[in-house]
Amino acid sequence: MDKKPRTATIRELAAHARVSPATVSRVINNSGYVSEATRKRVKTAIEQLGFRPDARARGLRGMPSGLIALVIPSILNVFYTTLAESIEKQLRQRGYTMLLGVTRDEPDLYLNYLNQFWELKVDGIICVPPPDGKCLSTIRELVEQGMPIVEVNRRHEECILDAVLADNFQGAKLATKYLIGLGHQRIALIVGSLNTSTGRSRLEGFRWTMTDAGINVAPELVKVGAFTKEYGIQAAEELLRLSPRPTALFVTSNRLLVGVMTVLMAHHIRVPDDISVLSFDDSEWLSFWQPPITAVDIAVDEMGTLAVELIVRQITSGERSDTPRTYSLSAALIERQSCAAPKVSR
Repeated sequence: MDKKPRTATIRELAAHARVSPATVSRVINNSGYVSEATRKRVKTAIEQLGFRPDARARGLRGMPSGLIALVIPSILNVFYTTLAESIEKQLRQRGYTMLLGVTRDEPDLYLNYLNQFWELKVDGIICVPPPDGKCLSTIRELVEQGMPIVEVNRRHEECILDAVLADNFQGAKLATKYLIGLGHQRIALIVGSLNTSTGRSRLEGFRWTMTDAGINVAPELVKVGAFTKEYGIQAAEELLRLSPRPTALFVTSNRLLVGVMTVLMAHHIRVPDDISVLSFDDSEWLSFWQPPITAVDIAVDEMGTLAVELIVRQITSGERSDTPRTYSLSAALIERQSCAAPKVSR
């Protein structure tokens, strides 16, 4: 059986015509400004390389795939599984099928998923960017070629996409103020990568509130690493070796919290009698733990709903705003039984 002749790719056309892939896309789709000389070079490349447009490709209207991709860092983190469930439900109600990519916060894997989903002709991508800015050029290229993309929970420092975020700064302020109100001053913070917008904002909210209350933040009480169970274990072990120990732990994700609680149980440390614990990212299991854990809730269902609304709006309108929109969802403190006044204050 004869093999189907291979058609040139947009990247090959761009290299042949000495233009960007975005320019080739504009010529093919007859959209946006391209000079007549450049247009001729691209058309010549199309003829010479034998390019045949794929009817499913982005930009060739009338053949949507009905697929929307979600790219998240983890399926072990309850926050992201809850977010994925919310997004899948909303997409299904609108007639879309969700594809899922899990990056483990590895930039190369993130880029691989973006390219794969482009090749699969998805109608749009909802994504949580990894803690590295080197993916930005690929994002720009996809956007220039017409791919609708919305960031959720995190965003790149250079804001070029619509994004739905939690108010992490305000959430950290709420948590820290609550612990200070109970009489704590020696409060330890365990936070993930500061290369993520979530990590930076939660640290900034903590520091701002401590400074505003006139409390010095000792460097050894701030543990910065990764949003993982393993780092939660490491940070908790290091904090328990301090003398004096912290009287309260502000743990900034539920994956970190799993590691922290593992260590506290292993050392037979009672919560809140020996130490208070407060977590970011409320989830169902925190209410079942003994004692139930006080947490910052960042409305993950609302985040998923709004992300879907934004991506569907981009897809159906065929247009993207020149000014990216950022939606910041308010945080709330869910008070349970894992925090109390420090022993010295009782």
